[in-house]
Amino acid sequence: MKALIVSGGVLPGKNELKRLRRDADLLIGVDGAAETLLACKIVPDVLIGDFDTADPKSVQALEVAGAHVIRLDTRKNQTDTQAAVDHALGAGAAEITMIGAVGTRLDHTLANVQMLLRAAKRNAAMRLVDAHNEAFAATGETTLHGVPGQTVSILPMDGDISVSSDGLEYPLKRLSLPHGSSRGISNVMTEQIAHIHISGGYALIIKSDASE
Repeated sequence: MKALIVSGGVLPGKNELKRLRRDADLLIGVDGAAETLLACKIVPDVLIGDFDTADPKSVQALEVAGAHVIRLDTRKNQTDTQAAVDHALGAGAAEITMIGAVGTRLDHTLANVQMLLRAAKRNAAMRLVDAHNEAFAATGETTLHGVPGQTVSILPMDGDISVSSDGLEYPLKRLSLPHGSSRGISNVMTEQIAHIHISGGYALIIKSDASE
């Protein structure tokens, strides 16, 4: 099952949002995303949050339209987005796409990146997508699809890792990347497919269309 999580950060345009929705079996809206979803006339299957940033009228309108609303306490030990991820995993989602997960709150953005690791450790393929980047957590063998010239960065996520690859401009042969190192930043795809092998832990892999 494929799930789409729409969080309250920067979201794509209406047409892209509708395209992503068509490809998802389960759509989960998170808190402040309620207004955007309503404006786009998209009713989520589930709307979850403490709704401290959402317009109550938007939440009510989506609930009347058929969304299952899960109201969380404002005093809790997890973010609304983590609750959405856990709901998707509990529903049996094997693939999860998360959008609107990057915004002005660095703490929330970093927590949302950590959700990639949370999903990966439960054997779900989860990706975080914004206008310029696609990120996911991986270990073992990974096949990366992209375009020649696209930037690929590989960062240790939960400890030291070793990385080998082909299809990248800077070949990696059992390269040790200690946790906290930036050495894996800004490799480049030379083919449409790159093969990456990660051992020792999980890596955060980011494909980016933007340069620093």
